[in-house]
Amino acid sequence: MTRISAGKYAAFLAVLICVFGGFALAKSGLYLDRHEGDAAHMIEILLRMLDRQVPHLDFSTPIGILAFLPILAFAKAGLGMGMAFIAAQVLIAVLLAPMVLWVAVSRLRGLSAWVFGAVIMALVLALVHGENVTAISVSMYYNRWAWAASFIVILLAVLPPLEGRKAPRLDGVIAGLLLAVLALIKPTYFVAFVLPVALGFLMRGAMRSLVAGIATGLVVAGVMVAVYGVDFFPAYINDLLTVTRSGTRAAPGMSLIEVMNAPRFLIGSLSLILSVIVLRQSGQAMAGLLLLLLAPGFIYVTYQNFGNDPTWLILLCLLLMAQRPMRGQRVLFNADARNAVSALALVAFALIAPSLQNIVTSPFRLFAVKADDYVPQFATRSEIPDIFVKSDRTSMVLGREAMVDRYPELAPYVIENERFEAVTFLGETLPRCTLQAGEVALHSYMADRLKQPPFNFPPESEFFVADIASGIWILGGFAPLEGGAPWYYSGVPGIEHADAIIVPTCPIDVSTQRHALEAIEQAGLTLRPPLRDPMMLVYPIVKE
Repeated sequence: MTRISAGKYAAFLAVLICVFGGFALAKSGLYLDRHEGDAAHMIEILLRMLDRQVPHLDFSTPIGILAFLPILAFAKAGLGMGMAFIAAQVLIAVLLAPMVLWVAVSRLRGLSAWVFGAVIMALVLALVHGENVTAISVSMYYNRWAWAASFIVILLAVLPPLEGRKAPRLDGVIAGLLLAVLALIKPTYFVAFVLPVALGFLMRGAMRSLVAGIATGLVVAGVMVAVYGVDFFPAYINDLLTVTRSGTRAAPGMSLIEVMNAPRFLIGSLSLILSVIVLRQSGQAMAGLLLLLLAPGFIYVTYQNFGNDPTWLILLCLLLMAQRPMRGQRVLFNADARNAVSALALVAFALIAPSLQNIVTSPFRLFAVKADDYVPQFATRSEIPDIFVKSDRTSMVLGREAMVDRYPELAPYVIENERFEAVTFLGETLPRCTLQAGEVALHSYMADRLKQPPFNFPPESEFFVADIASGIWILGGFAPLEGGAPWYYSGVPGIEHADAIIVPTCPIDVSTQRHALEAIEQAGLTLRPPLRDPMMLVYPIVKE
């Protein structure tokens, strides 16, 4: 295989950024048809940061600050949050491009280099996190960014440099910088890959790379402390521990065993194991061992991410393409080593192809959206003129109820289950209802009612909402809860600053509401009798 021309490859990356980013920017807005709650979560954090609040110090979130700073920069420059999000992705693609170029020219040859560049640019500039459901969504955008950074770091550590392309200190600086970025975007990726990456450099004898990487990481940590103070990292760690204590969100999808052997994952897991065996039998023992060391990280990240999309299969395909041995060696089942590695790469690609296609085509789907079907998600906020949601998903309020509560004559035919047990709070039993659609409409109603009798809350009021997330303060022009959590995980973050507790009678997530109300009961607050509305109970807090 021929080496990659740096000039041609740089032009290739520039074209990809212009095409993917250009189509997304050309729509002049974000038109979302899925995961509206995740968009509201991102918007709340950005609104808080525009108000000079700092994640972890002023409010609670397990997502790192670098997941928001690029978007914040464009929002401060005057762009609406939708365009700021797309522009931030373009910026990240531009910043990663030199690192992608270095990996391609120093580690890869032929087709694998071109595929690598296309995959990284598509991951960064996509408008859906993956899976096989066609959608436009900002949900878990930081996972895409983190996968892109992880792919660069792992290839630098696992693959030896090509002859004449050795620059160990540069390798270490890039690896250390991107590992620090992972820690400041989503630490799951840092925890999963930092040890295999370090061992990769160590086993290849690249001590200068390892030292440069550690030094770069420490410099980044020092800069964060200098900018945000010594309390930043303890507060960040505390937010991460909040997730581990969560009764509902510590693992947001399938169990760890299912992520390894469920029908959707088993062939991928077997392909990973066979890849390790085949690489080692073909004389590439170190590559096989390093792939084995990466395997727990692949599974762990997939387990931790909502949707459990095995994006690591893309990297497995790239690694196998780059490690194909010469013909003539025999491996498992007496197969030719080169053919066996190629077959495993093809299997990995086939397994992840639906997700990858969804990612690659998402900017073009956004461009083709018919805007007439959408309405602004937060029409009352001037900072958010360009994020739209489908009217048929958000304007009609739909809930799932236990019909036996409305029609008691069904009782003899119903078998109750603890999963559907009614939530109680301070001796009051709440309706058995879960919101299925229309959270913008419902929260807009609740926000307006809070300004009216008998509630009469002024604009400076702060609320603790017993649900997984809420846009009430944004829609109603109230103050954000100081120390609160835009996305609830556990405990009662910010409750000491709340003026009242809002208990939706039809929450987005009943399990989350149950845990939140249990935590409130244990907090020892003094509450006034509830102010009632069909959609919520509001408990004013007695301040001491």
